[in-house]
Amino acid sequence: MGVEEKKEIVKEVKEKFDRASCVCFTNYKYLTASRMSELRRTLKGTSAEMKVFKNRFILRALKENSLEDLSRFVEGPMALIFGYDDPMQPIKVIYDFKGDEDKPTINGGYLDGEIYDAKSFMELASIPSREKMYEKMIGSLSSPLNGMVYVLSGIPRKLISVLSLLAKQKEE
Repeated sequence: MGVEEKKEIVKEVKEKFDRASCVCFTNYKYLTASRMSELRRTLKGTSAEMKVFKNRFILRALKENSLEDLSRFVEGPMALIFGYDDPMQPIKVIYDFKGDEDKPTINGGYLDGEIYDAKSFMELASIPSREKMYEKMIGSLSSPLNGMVYVLSGIPRKLISVLSLLAKQKEE
């Protein structure tokens, strides 16, 4: 590989760091090729992507982007997961994908200008999505209203049952 090719790869990594709102450093050491392909497909559906680069190219791009603090996450076979639109979406995909296997290993990452270690990243992933939070909020708001509707509808229901009992008594 020539010097120009290496510069192009570093340039590609830098551009991806610039575009991404979320970058997750993952160690894919124990992932099979089929599981990696599955993870790539899943990420692709969420405007995210997973790319494998040599560690020295990643370190060079971090240095050129003044993100040297992230270099502590670069160890072992490294795959970078870049999230472009919703920064939480790739984290949740990885969290769901890992499941019980605990693969791939998360080393840490970068989310909207903040650096997170692996533990913090997984805590972020356990937070419900925006849509689920809206669902809970709407459910919480509608629950008292449903109770009030049930109570208020009970009054006419009881009135009707009393009137029907009176009508039966008069018939007898």
